Amino acid sequence: MELRDPKEGPALRSAAVLLAAGASTRMGGETSKALRELGGRTILERSAAALLAAPSVVELVVVIREADRAAVEAALSAHRGAIHALVEGGAERTDSVREGVRATSGDVDVVLVHDAARCFVEPGHVESVARAAYEHGSALLATRVSDTLKFVPNGFLSEESMDREQYWSAQTPQGMRAARFHDVLARADRDGFRPTDDAALHEHYHGPSRVVEGSRHNLKMTTPDDLVLGAALASVLDSAGGGDS
Repeated sequence: MELRDPKEGPALRSAAVLLAAGASTRMGGETSKALRELGGRTILERSAAALLAAPSVVELVVVIREADRAAVEAALSAHRGAIHALVEGGAERTDSVREGVRATSGDVDVVLVHDAARCFVEPGHVESVARAAYEHGSALLATRVSDTLKFVPNGFLSEESMDREQYWSAQTPQGMRAARFHDVLARADRDGFRPTDDAALHEHYHGPSRVVEGSRHNLKMTTPDDLVLGAALASVLDSAGGGDS
């Protein structure tokens, strides 16, 4: 799948940074949530397979807890040839992203960052984010908000109904042109800026990110209840032949 006009040179090359270094405190238990199984496959392996199924993704960097290294290597054994590096995460999400982006090769156009907990992302959406990031500098996957939003400043009383047409729910992957990603991470490190997602880095230092509409199937496995929903979704997708998304 060519993402550029042939006159412009070779096809787009993307690196995917897969974040699996979280403490999993809301999930409970001693096992990292990325190593939990859904339908006989780990959450981590499902995410890795979906990323690597995107045509432009040529390398994978996995950010992990050092204590999980052996288990991660085992879970990703089928993808060993595509793994560029396994690196230890940092204290906060931005620190882990920085370590992952730093470990990518210098031979890619775009770097994508994806939360391992979103194991049902569709490869086509991964590719769309990569294309949009290359064309616009930065892009993120998101879905339109369907619920009515209420402004509740004190946590208990609804004071205002918001116009939901202006709001989207951010997902991952999120990506940028490689050089720009390195730049904003370095500037954020210098400034002590630690946002909760990667698009916020671009918004802070460069401006808006392109939004790519995703799917509500791209759930984030965060709590035990999410595992119940995830198991049901895995059963449906695997039966339909969509187990890599």
